[in-house]
Amino acid sequence: MALLPAPGWSNLPACSTLRAMAGKLSPRAQAKLATLKAATDKVHHVHGLVERYAAVRDPQQAQQLNQPLKRAFRQLKVDLLVEGLDTMSELAGSMEIAAGRGGSRRQKIRILREGVGSLRFQIEQAQRNVVAEDEAEAEREKREAERQAEQKEDD
Repeated sequence: MALLPAPGWSNLPACSTLRAMAGKLSPRAQAKLATLKAATDKVHHVHGLVERYAAVRDPQQAQQLNQPLKRAFRQLKVDLLVEGLDTMSELAGSMEIAAGRGGSRRQKIRILREGVGSLRFQIEQAQRNVVAEDEAEAEREKREAERQAEQKEDD
């Protein structure tokens, strides 16, 4: 069964779109964007599991998908923590807890979808911040170089 992206989600990686918008990025910014791209791929995997869980109609099959879902959120939590994305790691941890809870399946699906959407939004926001910070740093360096050139001419 092929999973389609949720409405409003692009199949294109946001990272390459940001790179095209930003022009040339510093190596540090490129490394941060690569880390965030890897996190995006992991979130896509978890999103697929959540949608598979939502698509299953048989309660017994849904119960069988609970454990892989919890495991995927646990692994995502650890991976985000290792990459230094603490707030996103905390959100993945709360999604792990939500996946393990009982209660209404419909409510659980809604919570998990919202959590995945929130993770996705936070990653995209972090990508935008990396690009904006890199552009600001490049602009500061350019102004500093111009100021030093003017001082050199005055001497």
